Amino acid sequence: MIERRTSLSMFGVAAVTPLLSLADKPLGKVVTAKPGENRFPFTSAEQAKRTACKLTSNESGGACSIFEMSVFPHSGPSLHVHHREDEWYYVLSGEFIFKVGGMDYTLPQGASIWAPHDIPHVWANTTTSEGKLILTCLPGGFEKFFEELGNVPADQLSLDKMKGIMAKYGMELLGPPLFSWAQQH
Repeated sequence: MIERRTSLSMFGVAAVTPLLSLADKPLGKVVTAKPGENRFPFTSAEQAKRTACKLTSNESGGACSIFEMSVFPHSGPSLHVHHREDEWYYVLSGEFIFKVGGMDYTLPQGASIWAPHDIPHVWANTTTSEGKLILTCLPGGFEKFFEELGNVPADQLSLDKMKGIMAKYGMELLGPPLFSWAQQH
């Protein structure tokens, strides 16, 4: 039988061990992104413009991917859930509504929101002009989703095609966007 002190000691060591192994890893290289620069080689110029990747998963050692997103007025994704990525959004310009886990949040310029994985969410630019968001995805790799999505012509993007692409990247489509497709463009 293991004594209580020994078991607590084992748990303490076990809890600290992952932190120690992270501390031993090299931090990598410094990466900068110029204004308007996209660091991921999107094959679609439109996708590169709409979701400019400022830090790729490769550059961060897989830790995260960071994007500067340009969002049309009354536009945003459909209700969905990520099973891999946690997301952090920061509003650079415009005003956005986020519905995360059944709660509504209005975010003006300068506000941010953390959306953990496995919690359904949807968001939209509520203004009549283009808005901008910084999106950080943890872990990295989400640029590959944007790449695949950007290579499907808009007139060929069916509901089934969207569900398939989302499933490939650990997501589920759960419902409609906050604004109808007609209002988004």
